[in-house]
Amino acid sequence: MRIAHVADTHVGFTAYRRTDPETGMNQREVDVYRAFERLVDSLIAKRPDVVLHSGDLFDSVRPSNRALSVVLEQLLRLSREGIPIVLIAGNHSTPRLRETGSVFRLFEHIDGVHPFYAPGMHRLELGDLTVTAFPHQDREGMMEALKGWRRGRARFEVGMVHAGIQGLTRYSMGEANELNLPSSLLNLDVDYVAMGHFHEMERVTANAWYSGSLERLSFAEAGQEKGYLLVDLDRGKREFVRLETRPMYALGPIQAKGRGAGELQEEIAETLASVDLEGAVVRLVVEDVPAALYRSLDLNALRAMAERAVHLELKFGIAQGPAAVQWRSASLGSLEQEFQSYLSQVPVEGVDREALRVRGLAYLRRGEG
Repeated sequence: MRIAHVADTHVGFTAYRRTDPETGMNQREVDVYRAFERLVDSLIAKRPDVVLHSGDLFDSVRPSNRALSVVLEQLLRLSREGIPIVLIAGNHSTPRLRETGSVFRLFEHIDGVHPFYAPGMHRLELGDLTVTAFPHQDREGMMEALKGWRRGRARFEVGMVHAGIQGLTRYSMGEANELNLPSSLLNLDVDYVAMGHFHEMERVTANAWYSGSLERLSFAEAGQEKGYLLVDLDRGKREFVRLETRPMYALGPIQAKGRGAGELQEEIAETLASVDLEGAVVRLVVEDVPAALYRSLDLNALRAMAERAVHLELKFGIAQGPAAVQWRSASLGSLEQEFQSYLSQVPVEGVDREALRVRGLAYLRRGEG
């Protein structure tokens, strides 16, 4: 029995202002679409007995028509290949108001697609395998559901949970609708627990694993490999299947204290030149920068070095006194870019995310004018 464990695909995610030259769409949005397509290509090639998607299929409660179209097309590919997939709602896919409804209802009539989004515990029998699914819900309901779980009689049994781990900030994504659970609740009598929420592949308890996300969605994920887990329940073995992603670099920090403008400018330029900027997403942090030194830097020359990058953020810690620091980003998109980056990372309910983005940018531009 071979299962593919995937999570946190965040289809519909957008960030920064760069557009894809082929489609004219937001480049990072297209990156995530292509990552999801590469996932399905790999699943069809590997042919697991079942695919478990442990939450945050979409980046928002109300995904765009484009994001829905991409997911439907790929789910239909799996359906035609006879590869079943089980989906649970994560915090990005769960509306805070129940009457809002779930987009997962659209998938209920696709052969081989099994979506679970209502609170509580759900069981699915697939031959020799029982899947016990715990979609994202309020903490009290989740703890009650997990405590009420008992193993059945199937040869293999796996659980699916979307949550962080209480007391361990490493597993927290800092999101408003986030759920954190005691790790003791994950010590279930099952062969495997497929976790979602944390974006790096990692073991949590004896048999509970995060598979991580398919794309790097924040600079906290720079340097992480991305893909999914292929788990052989008969042999008790796991294989991490790596998928291609856009390069992301978090450079620095460079210490500016006691440096001259020319010396600091040169070190920043050398640091940027140390990586391949072609098509990359890059952030470089410079700490302890006196305000006068910051004003002496040729930021335009540094930005020009990264014309081939999808995004460059130069993040300066401006010294304001013995204990005060003001962080300033000299990035390609300035305030507009920061707004779009923030909007892409927070749950949005009751309004179209793209419409909100357009209106917000229009407001910022009027303010600049």
